[in-house]
Amino acid sequence: MEIKRPVLTEKEKELRNALPRAARPKKASTIILWKGPRENPQILMGQRAKRHDFMPDVFVFPGGRVDRADSYAGSMGEISPRTKKILEAAYSPRQARALLLAGVRETFEETSLMLGRKAPQARNLNHKSYDAFREAGQLPDISGIEVIGRAITPPRRHKRFDTWFFARDMNGVNATDTADSHELLNVDWFTFDQIAQLKTHVATDTMLKVMKRFLTQDNPPWTVFFMRRKGGQFITDPFPAD
Repeated sequence: MEIKRPVLTEKEKELRNALPRAARPKKASTIILWKGPRENPQILMGQRAKRHDFMPDVFVFPGGRVDRADSYAGSMGEISPRTKKILEAAYSPRQARALLLAGVRETFEETSLMLGRKAPQARNLNHKSYDAFREAGQLPDISGIEVIGRAITPPRRHKRFDTWFFARDMNGVNATDTADSHELLNVDWFTFDQIAQLKTHVATDTMLKVMKRFLTQDNPPWTVFFMRRKGGQFITDPFPAD
C-alpha cells in the first residue's frame, strides 16, 4: 500500500524542533464505528479544532490515548478471540482490555455516543467519563469490537502515539445520539464518497483503505496492517509477524 508523506503545520514543526530527541509513543485507541451496508457504509467522524497542536482542523475517527482508569474500569462483554490473540501478542491481557476500553471512553468523550450495556451498579471511579456510564445504569461494552490496524506516529512529530484501530458494526445497535465536543466538531456519519471531500490526515486515509478491505472479509486474518516509519521509510507489514 502506497503511503503519502504527512504534511506538518508550522506550529508542529516548531514544537518538534524544540525537542532534544524523538518523543516516545504513547498507547492510543481509535474505534471506527460504521452502519449501513458493507459496500457503502456510514462512518462516524468529527473535525479536530484549529487550536489543536497535533493534527489540527482535520476530520478523524474518535479516539485518544489510554488513561490509567482504562486498566481497572468495569466492562460488559468479551474480547473476540481474534482481537484478543492479536493484542496479547503485544500486551498483557489487562493492557489489551484497556485498549478497547480507551476506545469506548474516547468515543463517548468526543462524540457523546455511549457504547454501553445495562449492568448492575458499578462503583464510583471518580472519573467523569466512566461515572457518566454508571449514572446511565450502564457499563462500557467491549463486545463486537474487532482490531483492524496499528500505526505508530513518525519520530519527527512532537507528539507520538502507538495507535490501535478497531471497527465496530453499529447496525441494530440502539445507540445514543451524537454531539460535538471540545475535541471534535461537526460530528456526523459520512459515506466513503463524502469522506473523500473532507480534509483528512494521511494516517486516516490509510486506515480508511484498511477499513474498506476489512468490510469485504467474512473471515478477516488473525493479523492486522501495521504502519510505522524506520530509517526514513514507511514500513507496512502484518502484526503479529508471520
